[in-house]
Amino acid sequence: MVKGIFGLLIGSVVWGQVVGVLQEGGVPLPGMRVWWSGEEGGTVTDRDGRFRLPMPARWPAWLRSEATPESLQVEGPPTASLVWEVRPAPRLPTQVIAQQGPAIGLSPQAPQALQTWSRQALTAAPCCNLSEAFEGTALVDAAYSDGGLGVKQLRLLGFEPAHSPLSYENKPLSLGLYRPWSAAFLPALWVQNLAVAKGIGSVVSGFDGAAGQIQVQYLSSDESARAIEAFARSPGEFFLASRWQGKWKHRQPYLILTNAGWTPWQSAFLQDHNGDGFLDIPLYRHGHGLIKVYRKDSTGGLAEAEAEGLWDYRWGGQVAFREPGQIAALTAWGTYQGLRMGQISLRRGWVKAQGRGLSLLMQGRFYAEELQAGFNRYTARQPLLWGQFIYRLPIGDTRWLLQTGLEGRTAHYAESLATWHGYDTSWTRPEAVGGAFTEFTLTPSPQLSVVLGGRADWHSYWGWQAAPRLHLRWQYHTTGAVRLSGGRAWRVPDPMAETFPFLMSNRLWRFHFPGWPAVEESWSYGFFWQQSFSVGSGILRLSADGVQAHLRRALLWNLEQPGQIQVFSADRPALYQTLYGEILYEVPDRLRLLLSYKHQEVWWPLGSGKVFRPLLPRDRAVLWASWLTLSRRWQADAIVSWTGAQRLPATWENPQPTYTPAYALLTLQLTHRIDQWEIQLAGENLNNFRQSLPVRGAETPFAPSFDAALVWGPIMGRMGSLTLRYTW
Repeated sequence: MVKGIFGLLIGSVVWGQVVGVLQEGGVPLPGMRVWWSGEEGGTVTDRDGRFRLPMPARWPAWLRSEATPESLQVEGPPTASLVWEVRPAPRLPTQVIAQQGPAIGLSPQAPQALQTWSRQALTAAPCCNLSEAFEGTALVDAAYSDGGLGVKQLRLLGFEPAHSPLSYENKPLSLGLYRPWSAAFLPALWVQNLAVAKGIGSVVSGFDGAAGQIQVQYLSSDESARAIEAFARSPGEFFLASRWQGKWKHRQPYLILTNAGWTPWQSAFLQDHNGDGFLDIPLYRHGHGLIKVYRKDSTGGLAEAEAEGLWDYRWGGQVAFREPGQIAALTAWGTYQGLRMGQISLRRGWVKAQGRGLSLLMQGRFYAEELQAGFNRYTARQPLLWGQFIYRLPIGDTRWLLQTGLEGRTAHYAESLATWHGYDTSWTRPEAVGGAFTEFTLTPSPQLSVVLGGRADWHSYWGWQAAPRLHLRWQYHTTGAVRLSGGRAWRVPDPMAETFPFLMSNRLWRFHFPGWPAVEESWSYGFFWQQSFSVGSGILRLSADGVQAHLRRALLWNLEQPGQIQVFSADRPALYQTLYGEILYEVPDRLRLLLSYKHQEVWWPLGSGKVFRPLLPRDRAVLWASWLTLSRRWQADAIVSWTGAQRLPATWENPQPTYTPAYALLTLQLTHRIDQWEIQLAGENLNNFRQSLPVRGAETPFAPSFDAALVWGPIMGRMGSLTLRYTW
């Protein structure tokens, strides 16, 4: 590490932060990542090369930047402005669009393969929640799971949603029975940025995460950020969201997030584009709010408390369905669901002498759900408590870091299921999990990082479980790096939360385990490579990822027999493997072209052999083009997504498995910015592709052959949307 760089250190501390300017030859360097050595996160310089960072864990500290392989030593808390003059050197232009624009960047110094998304990137495709925001990449699949309630679930790298948990600000979000709805109920406006961790996760993040983790950040670095958004879609869907971040009169910082959604009209003209008599999208009433108060002290410590509440009621089925009594009278098939969730969270962080740090996180949640789908009825109640304590200790200097801590959670499951053919069962079980973890980060040089971690957890029913993990990063060139990861993950599945879309059918249900499904364990391995080149006035970035996992006692569902579903823990390993590639060409502030492709193979041990997972495309590709005018007032985005063939299990009409046709979807969005206003006009599925026969047996919905759960493509055809966003 170099103790000084050609520059003048005058430094400044504002509310526990260090601010300064990064420049080269007296010229500001915009769009450059700046961070403290040995610490994650960091920031990106703005148009004038300015940056703002929280106080480091200890002094002296070393400041690092993408602009130079060297470091700047800062002896102690500065008292004025910091100007960092880096040595002129040949290097590539920035990989991040500063300020506005659809910025998606990689974290080059992180040992784990992290892909970061800004809020501008999340809104570059027409969406109102996180489950719709990944339309521009093949990295994550988000498709409707059924033709009843139509929930979208995120599949990272082709794995099941439960293998890539969703969390916010280091607290779990997709935990327990709320998992299927966690992404669908998270408005895009709430998200300041998110990071997608590919491959096995960190032990600090939990004992699960075989395919990675999606981490959402709500708080903005701007403590006075306020925005309101109105979204309308042609099928009659309306959505309002707001973000209020500022300080009350007594200077107490706060964050208030709200959203509401509804579909005021129910008609075949708006919601039944294929004319089968069934609603193509669910209708709903929805309200959601979060309030957070927090305080940051001059040492970098943090204290915050938050409360969150959610209410949702949605229904679907035949266009004529209006009230539950029609089901009993056999006059209309329908489905309706009521869902409630309340949650409180606390966080406290302390920064001690010599770079030591303590963090305490706690969360309490109550979740309740009632679902009726035809004559199938499911109810659930789950109170849940979670807590985590982390101790952070640099060893020697910030190149060596030790994190250790304790984590625990307890929950009470109360579920019941009654189906049309007389199957009636309930699960009432307590669960407690507690354990300890340790993670050692070694950064002997800016080119090499090693993270070695392990944790041991005790489950109240299944006993002790271990999770060793390793991450390795080698930056073989200033423009290229390779990462390797591997380790064990485990979880106890939630059978109904992971299979509830099949309640939208008249299948016969069979569960092949008693009250507790077996522990599902996985050994995951992955490689992640990236390389950048300077091409003309822009930058070309190539990346390739490969992930493989062997799952033992995996929770599987078998649909191979028409009219049946069997849910069981496999007695033989299941194989998940994915190869993902991405080509990105970007001219900062002008043009962005992104081509991503994913080949995924998932083999389940069903019957006497292995069967390719049904309703999963083997290949996916997405081309995303984004163009921005010099004035930054106009932006155009075009997304072409292609989905390969998917395996359909046997049905009453086709007693042998078949394959769906491949299909492509075209989405265009035009954005215009006027001062603080942002207007977006979009057309989705402009080529008007629709799945044929999304609801099987629509003419006789109370017959055994009825099935609205075999959804493999879009049900709704061409759609238009309008978004108004005001920021101040």
